[in-house]
Amino acid sequence: MATTFVIACPDCSKQVKVSDQHLGKRVKCKDCGTVFPVTAPGDGPPPKKSGPPPAPTAHSATAPPPPKVAAPDEDYDPNKYTPVKNLDTLPRCPFCAHAMSSMEARICLHCGYDTRKRTRPEVKRIYAPTGVQIFLWLLPAILTILVMIGMLVWYWFFWGLIEEWMVDSVFEDEKGPPTTYIAGCSPGMCRLYHALLIIALYVPMFRFAYKRLVKNYLPPEQKIKDE
Repeated sequence: MATTFVIACPDCSKQVKVSDQHLGKRVKCKDCGTVFPVTAPGDGPPPKKSGPPPAPTAHSATAPPPPKVAAPDEDYDPNKYTPVKNLDTLPRCPFCAHAMSSMEARICLHCGYDTRKRTRPEVKRIYAPTGVQIFLWLLPAILTILVMIGMLVWYWFFWGLIEEWMVDSVFEDEKGPPTTYIAGCSPGMCRLYHALLIIALYVPMFRFAYKRLVKNYLPPEQKIKDE
């Protein structure tokens, strides 16, 4: 079971009960904000001797009265004094031995070491892409989108003109009414076949445009050769 004792802030003399679990740690006073170490009662200044107070002298009569010490807090609250996280308590990077930025930090800010993957990022010297290189890299995707739009426009014209094109064609079986067509080549079926063909072409074209314009919108990196 943890034992408690009373400590006082060296700045504002605020007293509070703390447990022996705080020994050796630096704490921050909640009232004035002063950071000071927690020591055992025997390590502090020696206690005053008991007995009658000494007789006042001429010098002590003119001295100012001692500051009033606040009464210790009766309600023990371990959160009133919280340990301060400094460079001594933060974990160290296993690669460069520098202190991490926080207790929950994953990447070392000094060397870039990843404590979970246990790897370091590769440092590469590359040339910055120019505007012309970026444009030439995105140009195929832009042309692909224009072709996709052109296919939709073509299908809109095809929908309205297919019936005129089928009149007196080799696919017409008997003149109507109703007009019949051989091998399921009616205008409606031609529209369906044409729509399926456009959808089949749209899938790879859309994937290519998405990857080039969204995921990999910068040209490949060009490493600087070491001299």
